[in-house]
Amino acid sequence: MKRRSLIIVVMILLLVVLGVPRVFLLPRIERELQKDLGGDLQARAVQVQIKAPWGWELLFGNIPRLELTAHDAVIDGLRVACVDLYGEQIRLDPRSLWQERELVYIDASELGVDLVVTEDSLNELLWSEVDPDRFLRLAVSPAGVDLGGTLSLWNMEWNITVRGDLEVRDGTSLAYVLTTFEVEETRIPSILLEVLSENYDLVIDFGVFPYPIEIKDVFLEEQQILVRFGGVS
Repeated sequence: MKRRSLIIVVMILLLVVLGVPRVFLLPRIERELQKDLGGDLQARAVQVQIKAPWGWELLFGNIPRLELTAHDAVIDGLRVACVDLYGEQIRLDPRSLWQERELVYIDASELGVDLVVTEDSLNELLWSEVDPDRFLRLAVSPAGVDLGGTLSLWNMEWNITVRGDLEVRDGTSLAYVLTTFEVEETRIPSILLEVLSENYDLVIDFGVFPYPIEIKDVFLEEQQILVRFGGVS
């Protein structure tokens, strides 16, 4: 009877010891990540989930699996509808984590971020940064990103359509580069394309993340853009 009671006590103590990290350490790190990344992204809502089988890994700054989702974020003045960050085997500096309560990144076996930017958000940035009179508007589709509208040139109204490409710069920035210019289906001198390119220069810097990531792919969809980041190799 005593032996059986001892076994039960040992099992209870073992379960308590194994459960302590998941009960106390895991929620704390999730809150710190939610606070730090949520602040960097200026997001309305941030959800963080850490998957750690035992929880003791966290004592040493090791995060087996991290998933973060942020809604209505703001990056470089651009409203981002959704941010999905994921990571495998992330290592943080344990001293900074527990003594200074700072999340100091060391490395990770896998790290990625997906951003969804809507057409409306791109136009808000365009009008705020380069076109306060809202003469032109961006239209996003799988075929490309068009800039269209009406401009007054030489005392005349011109209905224009400009096809552009999204160009990656410095790993974390995305620039809208004009490629073709048409006016009422008639091509006009390239000098006007150059003038428009200079005045409608739109560059977005996504380098807000405290991790070494860079743009890997850009997918054009109906009325939105998906920007995919991966770890720097």
